[in-house]
Amino acid sequence: MTMSTLTATRPSGRWWRALGLSFVEARPVVQVIFLLRFAAGAAAGALSGADLDGALGRGALAWLLLTWSVYLLNGVADVTEDRANGSRRPIARGRLDRDVALRTAHGLAAAGLLVAATVGSTLVLLGAGQLALGWWYSMGRAPLKRRVAGTAGAVVIAGLLTYLAGADSAGARPVPHLWVFCVAMALWMAVGALAKDLSDVPGDRLAGRRTLPVTRGVPWARRSVAAVALTVALAFLLAAHDAWPAVRVASWLTVAGALVLTGLTCGTAGDGTPARRRRPYRVFMATQYLAHLALLGPVATCVGTQGH
Repeated sequence: MTMSTLTATRPSGRWWRALGLSFVEARPVVQVIFLLRFAAGAAAGALSGADLDGALGRGALAWLLLTWSVYLLNGVADVTEDRANGSRRPIARGRLDRDVALRTAHGLAAAGLLVAATVGSTLVLLGAGQLALGWWYSMGRAPLKRRVAGTAGAVVIAGLLTYLAGADSAGARPVPHLWVFCVAMALWMAVGALAKDLSDVPGDRLAGRRTLPVTRGVPWARRSVAAVALTVALAFLLAAHDAWPAVRVASWLTVAGALVLTGLTCGTAGDGTPARRRRPYRVFMATQYLAHLALLGPVATCVGTQGH
């Protein structure tokens, strides 16, 4: 291999490495749940007999690029508190340069909007809304992440936009029982926003964020997380009482997750090390994964049966 070939391949290798690290920074577990939300929105199209063509796949790719961009931008903005909290994410550890991450986020956003344009103008508008919300959450002189209401409101809206994006890409007609699921799971995201703050107190205080543990104390914040989780879960259970069986199963799983989360936040199992303090957030995340899979499994079976 010649010296000129080595010179040509090294930048490409660095680019792929930066792209891979940027995906790690954007938290793959979060990116996957956003794709499951998108799929749940698209499920309305599958069950209403819509023609699921290539637009659905392009829509999913567009939404992945857009949410990847948003969470990468958040990593750039959160480097101070991430380092104070001992985060192992690439930017906080110095493995991914902030300027490179910022340029990558801009490129992902542009690519996402371009792919969305191949689906339709509605998806472009939803995608632009998601990008604007993500920027407002993380950046600027008064980012939404600074206060509890801003954080909770932003994540709920981001969830609703994702379900709408999936429905639009699938050409879905309204299926009320499925939208009970989508609204409930979007509200459940507020639980995650509150639970995450329980383990991030040192960095949040350093960054000037006005989270519940910082302003009201950890015990009060933990009781609040439990109250919100139980309220959302029980409201979902009541709203889903005559819904499609898969939606009812998802509601019961959400109630079970809320009860486990309440046990952690009101007991001592969430005390101690940072890993133990993150247990309520992990329960939140596992609950939404299980709820979405409980819905999407039967939908996939139903669509497969219709195709034969």
